[in-house]
Amino acid sequence: MRLSELAALVGAAAPAADSGADPEITGVSSLHDALPGDVSFLSNPKYAKQLSATRATAVLVSSDCELPPPAAGGALLRVSSPDLAFAKVVPLFTRPQPSREPGVHPTAVVDPTARLGKGVHVGPLCVIGPDAEIGDGCVIEAHVVVADGAKLGRDCHLYPMVSIREYCRLGDRVTIHNGTVIGADGFGYNTKVGPDGSIAVEKIPQLGIVEIGDDVEIGANTTIDRARFGATSIGPHTKIDNLVQIGHNVRTGPYCGIVSQVGIAGSTHLGAGVMIWGQAGLAGHLTIGDRVEILAHAGVAGDLTQPGQYLGSPAVPKREALRVFHVPRAVENLKEKIAALEARVRELESGAAKAP
Repeated sequence: MRLSELAALVGAAAPAADSGADPEITGVSSLHDALPGDVSFLSNPKYAKQLSATRATAVLVSSDCELPPPAAGGALLRVSSPDLAFAKVVPLFTRPQPSREPGVHPTAVVDPTARLGKGVHVGPLCVIGPDAEIGDGCVIEAHVVVADGAKLGRDCHLYPMVSIREYCRLGDRVTIHNGTVIGADGFGYNTKVGPDGSIAVEKIPQLGIVEIGDDVEIGANTTIDRARFGATSIGPHTKIDNLVQIGHNVRTGPYCGIVSQVGIAGSTHLGAGVMIWGQAGLAGHLTIGDRVEILAHAGVAGDLTQPGQYLGSPAVPKREALRVFHVPRAVENLKEKIAALEARVRELESGAAKAP
């Protein structure tokens, strides 16, 4: 692909070329790693310093970017969204995703009562349980278990080692990455102390299911627990990262985002468009309102009903949290000033004592 063709593809004005040159584009790369022939992009101002040093032949930048072109002579292609434009370009220069042809691998175990739709792919060593239902166009990769009575909608894609436990339900176009478990038992136990002081721990039956809405994507090694009764529910278009734990009877609204290592305890309910960043923890039985954004490492112990950003542990509005974060440093500054003043007072007192 020539530079002019790339510009036309992403809807950018073709840059003026010296002597009619129209260099060839042969690959994609980051600003730091790009070589001549590569196209890269700049969307985060954090990496603006790398623009001048990149060797990329073309860089996708925002329409309002005021930075000069790379010193090596690369062209700037101005677009409304460098992220989206780059996502459009990448598939042209990378290997295609492996195709999965319809059919059931000879080593797969499919119960006679299971129902498979049209064009379904079932990979090696999969287990499809009794009365399970797999919608049209689904791809079930190697070592996946779809247990008794579980149902998948159309065009779902389960990567290797995914487990869908009994009676759980997935909507259409759900993607679940390697090692994720949907519908394991929630954490529920009763502890009893006998007259003699002995302790008995009894498991509370977890009799509900997990329901996952349309167009949900779930990252690797995530766990979503089945409800104690009723359903743990993941709203449509929600995107969940790797290593997330979602407890029993949690409900999320549509268009939520949950980033890696987040933990949400049981019976907490999220509204629409909630965003939770990495390693945040939410206690149980909470209500999180629409368009709340919980920042990284936050600890949420109470309801958050107003839209906005929350930070800290316990989580409070970001502006308030930042003021609290600055208090220790302010105290240290005050201590230094007081120490200096005390030293000056001692010096003056010593001078006064020596005066005739």
